[in-house]
Amino acid sequence: MSRTATLAVGQFQCAIGNKDANLSTMERLANEAARQGARLVCFPEMALTGCAGDLPETIPGRAVEQLGSIAKANHLYLIAGMPEVDPTTGKQYNACVLLDPQGNLAARYRKRCLYLGEKEVFESGDQDVLHDTDFCRLGLTICYDYVFAEYIRQLVDAGAELICHPTAWLTTDVCEAWHYSPVAYRAMGITRALENTVYFLSANLWGNYDAAGTMRAVGQSAIIAPWGEVLAEVTEGEGVAVATVDFDAAEGWRRAAAPYPEDRKRFGF
Repeated sequence: MSRTATLAVGQFQCAIGNKDANLSTMERLANEAARQGARLVCFPEMALTGCAGDLPETIPGRAVEQLGSIAKANHLYLIAGMPEVDPTTGKQYNACVLLDPQGNLAARYRKRCLYLGEKEVFESGDQDVLHDTDFCRLGLTICYDYVFAEYIRQLVDAGAELICHPTAWLTTDVCEAWHYSPVAYRAMGITRALENTVYFLSANLWGNYDAAGTMRAVGQSAIIAPWGEVLAEVTEGEGVAVATVDFDAAEGWRRAAAPYPEDRKRFGF
């Protein structure tokens, strides 16, 4: 099994509530990622709809089938976020899906850590999701999940070599009144990569996340190496960032300078 793969993140401004427009954008960006050799592309949290009220999808369902067609046409793994409704219980989830290069639904993850008002709409997921590709084991997370170092560590302890992080990381009037720095989003991603010595891939939206513009995504989508290097990024606007990574390099980094996982066990943490 080759341990080298080209990865991509796709960033764009969501057409609030317009699933067809957002699917079209994801198709265009996936085509570009594949043109640059990507074997996996990750799109943001709620990439299908933005924050647009009651527009949930079943998984599997129409949108997943369309995403599967995009993955198959480009022969790559594809991750994208969407609101989900369970047809049996009627409960709604903030979810993401992983489609394989044959267009099949390989995994579905329901966000575990809900932020502020999300708890009024969505149920929390209750399962970790890891998936073995033909180049690495990846772990799925969504947005607020990555604030909790213990949770990311749990995925890494279960064998994750790549943390995939669809997000809608935002600023608001309240955040700006507190002088919140959007750089914190990138800093936390670098920290998760460093402390776990794994690759970290985060795909963010750009621009308005709701129709009123009260929530504004900050961009800065990136692919980050275990040693903290930003390998590729989309800082603003729409675009695709692509980087080729060697998953065996993580072990070389640990031997050379970063024995953090082993020392954590030795210190009893």
